[in-house]
Amino acid sequence: MVADLAASIVTTIFLLYVLSYYVLLFLPQRREPRTRRFSSITIIIPARNEAPYLRACIASVLAARFKGTKQVIVIDDASIDETACIARSFGRRLMLLRNTTQLGKAASMNKALKRASGELIAVVDGDSVIAPDALEAAAREAGKRRVAAVAAVVKVKNRRQFVNPWVHIELVYNSLIRALFSKVNANIVTPGALSVYRADALREIGGFSTEGFSEDVDVAIRLIRAGYRVGFAEDAIAETNMPPDPKGFFRQRMRMARGMINILKRHLEANKTVIDLYTLPLFLFWYVQAVIMGSITLYQLWAGYVTYFASKGVYVSLGVLKFFFEWFSIVGFVRWTWHVATGIAPLTFLAAVGIASTLLSYPLFLYALWKYDGALRPLHLLAFCFMFPFWLLIMVIYIMSLPELFRTEQYNRWKKNEP
Repeated sequence: MVADLAASIVTTIFLLYVLSYYVLLFLPQRREPRTRRFSSITIIIPARNEAPYLRACIASVLAARFKGTKQVIVIDDASIDETACIARSFGRRLMLLRNTTQLGKAASMNKALKRASGELIAVVDGDSVIAPDALEAAAREAGKRRVAAVAAVVKVKNRRQFVNPWVHIELVYNSLIRALFSKVNANIVTPGALSVYRADALREIGGFSTEGFSEDVDVAIRLIRAGYRVGFAEDAIAETNMPPDPKGFFRQRMRMARGMINILKRHLEANKTVIDLYTLPLFLFWYVQAVIMGSITLYQLWAGYVTYFASKGVYVSLGVLKFFFEWFSIVGFVRWTWHVATGIAPLTFLAAVGIASTLLSYPLFLYALWKYDGALRPLHLLAFCFMFPFWLLIMVIYIMSLPELFRTEQYNRWKKNEP
């Protein structure tokens, strides 16, 4: 009974957030003229053990168009691979800065910021590539009134490796949500794959914070609190290489989950701004949802397997495979919805809000894929039909990250492409 009540509350909140996405989707985008044009840009490429990807990253940055002076700074954060050699091979087309000991991403970018001469500062992670027109698209958005930062569309480059077909869907969906949030200045993520900042505004707030793993969220929040806007450039496209193995994936996801807890501890406030009333509570809700719905789902999954199979001495069979196939694919949801609609299963409040929230969520994912990839391809549809295990895995990682609540400090430094 308590579990059903908790699930009903969480699912209702989720439904309300999904409905708000549709409100933002149909909210007209304000057409604001550019009030400022920029004649120079500095692209900072923070790199820590990025030898497999750095050459392509630098080449894409050098090839990117910009009407004005373009300065490129690679900051090597004490890499133990060939990162510095690769950067050095580009000669005078870029400036290479090297840390003798690992300082962390934020401190490294601040070091590069001191040498930056551009009116705009672009950050492109060393494992990412940007489209030829990405910088100009972001610069146009940055020229609008009070816009101090611009987020870009982020996609996965190595989307056929490991769980990256699902990560790609997640990233393009997140890009859509950031685009919607930017309409009301509610976006608090400026992704590392590509973000552009006004240099004067970035220096005004003291650059990037070395506290916490999520410097890309922290800087956006501080800019908004300083009275600026965080824009979104639909035509600024970046592709990033995500971890191709379980170790890298779990290391990255735990860092992201722990980093967001640190953000909530430092920035969640009872104010009347949009990010305080809407965005930050949404980020907090993800953890509440993970604890409640993740725990209930894992219990139901295990209890069903034990009740119907293991208790009868059946551990592997066609019936077991069918059971897990329905749980882990969209087939199970379709079957459950049909049973509720035809009266085979009861139409409870939880069932109603659960079906409604899911039916409204799915079109947003498909729309994001169509919008940013230009088509719905077989790999998209295959991954989409089996999204549930990925969502469940992310909820488990959120639960595993909760001890971060009791840690007093978190410094912006972590392992990257190393043992």
